[in-house]
Parts: sequence; C-alpha cells; structure tokens
Amino acid sequence: MPLTGPITVTGGGPDIADGVYTVVLTAIDGPKSITPQRGPNAGQTVTIFDWTFEILDGDYGGSTLRGTTSAASGPRSKMYAWLTALLGGTPPQEGRVLEEDELLGQVCLATVQRDDSGWPRIEQLAGLPAHMRANAFSQQMGLPQQPPPQQQAPSAPTSARSAPVAPGAAQRARPAPSAGQRASTGPTASYQQQAPPDDDLPF
Repeated sequence: MPLTGPITVTGGGPDIADGVYTVVLTAIDGPKSITPQRGPNAGQTVTIFDWTFEILDGDYGGSTLRGTTSAASGPRSKMYAWLTALLGGTPPQEGRVLEEDELLGQVCLATVQRDDSGWPRIEQLAGLPAHMRANAFSQQMGLPQQPPPQQQAPSAPTSARSAPVAPGAAQRARPAPSAGQRASTGPTASYQQQAPPDDDLPF
C-alpha cells in the first residue's frame, strides 16, 4: 500500500515536565505476554499489564500518562505498590480479587520523571489524603471543591487560675501527656511510603 500522507517526526514523548501530579486511572490493558529485548529479563517471556492515567491538575491537565507493571502482585511488587496507591494508601489484603471497575476512576499522586530518551515515566504512585481524593472526584463531576481540613490549634497552657465556667457547663479535666508523648495537633495526611519494587522490567 502506498504512503497516504507525510511522516512527522515527534519528540521522545508527551511534553510533560518532571513533577508530582494528581492522576486518575482511565484504562487497564492485560494481562499480555511480551519478550523484552533488554534488561535482566531479556529474551524471557513475561506477563504484563499496561496502565493508562490522565493528569487532572496544573498546566498538563488532560495529558495522558502510561505505565507498565508485571503480573506479579505480591507485597514487594510494583503492581502491589500501585494498587495500594489507587486504594488510597491502604494495602490490599492477600487473596483479595480486584475487578476493573473497582480501580478505574481512582485517583492518586504520580511522580513523573523523564528517562534518557525523553519519555515521561511514572516513577512512583502514592495514595491521596481523603480530602484530596474527594476534591479530585468533585473536579471530575464539576462539583464545588471542599477546603482542606483545618488543623486543631494547640491548647493553651494551663494556668494556676482557671477562667470562669459558664453556668451549667461541665468542666472536663484533660490528663497531661506523659513524658516523651507528643500531643496530636489535628488530622494528618496519610501518604504511602513505598519501598523500591522488585520488578525487573526494563520500563
């Protein structure tokens, strides 16, 4: 068949700068078998999944990111780390079966870094705090976003003379924190800290 149009040479990948982005999972393709031509598994048949994400925020909102994991889903695998991020930072229990519709539409944080060929790679996924997950969903649905939860101000030191108590109000004594115990100042965001995965894929 003859060439039906000109060939345009493009860059190494989408023009996405290194950084951390809020992304939503839009597609999962697999499992499928490939034979890598480089890396520790070169020449061996491996089973993989392809994951497609869309950036939700910033100048690159609407851009597509793609990543690949092996089919291994144990606690030290790349897939396990990604599933944990998509589930809000909660590791899936052993034996849990996840259907596609449970994962599509889930949001997380993606750390993106260009490789030597200029292609933006997903280096890591991390779970989002609850209020950020809610706002990402609201953004997709066109709903107003909620402000982040405000941290509780540290309580004032107890003085020798207490302020008057309103009539009928019960005055509750609060035990002082024990030595070495740090008082909580409010809700904290639970980000997932991930160990390097053991996948030996060259991508």
